[in-house]
Amino acid sequence: MATVAATGLDEVGVGRPFRAAVLVLVAGFFLIPVLASARYSLLGTHGHITLSAYRSLFADPNFWASLWLSFKIAVGSMLLTASLVVPTSIWVNSRSPRLARAMDAISLLPLGVPSVVVVLGFLGAYHGLLSILLSSPLILVPIYAMLALPYSYRTFDTAVRALQVGPLTDAAHSLGAGWIATTLHVLLPNLRVGLLGSLILSGAYALGEFVVASLLSFNTFPVYIVQIGLTAAAEAVAVSLVALLIAFLPLSVITLAGRGGSKGVV
Repeated sequence: MATVAATGLDEVGVGRPFRAAVLVLVAGFFLIPVLASARYSLLGTHGHITLSAYRSLFADPNFWASLWLSFKIAVGSMLLTASLVVPTSIWVNSRSPRLARAMDAISLLPLGVPSVVVVLGFLGAYHGLLSILLSSPLILVPIYAMLALPYSYRTFDTAVRALQVGPLTDAAHSLGAGWIATTLHVLLPNLRVGLLGSLILSGAYALGEFVVASLLSFNTFPVYIVQIGLTAAAEAVAVSLVALLIAFLPLSVITLAGRGGSKGVV
């Protein structure tokens, strides 16, 4: 229906101008605030263009320390997400499809629990067992992996369902391949876009989460952004643009991987 409607619009000469106008409006909606922020970060106290905000930002050791800390936590969250989401989704869809709805419901539970409750519950439940870990920023890794589960699990699970892993695993097993070989050489090559999207969503959540890190008194990158925003407006806008660029790069990776993965491996 949509294709027929678009074809009809093209025949009367309306389709292409209309799509171009919508594209311009959407691009302006997103780009105008970014350009305005960039202009503000480049204007000095006397109204002339200067890079002083960026020089001050990059010269601050706390900027690099907080960014590096968030990066390590994000990588740890991505690895933990992969170790939990990949085998669970593949096993449920290939061997226990009746549990698919239950797993969907379980994966959505973090959305209904406030971050403050998650932190307090986590600290109360594991205070005696993980006294050393609780004082380390590594404690953020399992918390972030759990809070990002509604996004990471459902992204990968959607790719698994579209692939229909049941027939593929049965065919691989009939040829003598075990579960590890089947997963590494048959399933994951066909699921790389879904897996990459799941991992990047988990990492992006870890890079942008503020409440949990602030409650636990860890100076992650989002906490640093809020702190610098209290004292230096231009530097705060500059660091926000840097954070936007950091978020844009993984999205570009997903787009390029999606184009490469559209051909398929099977």
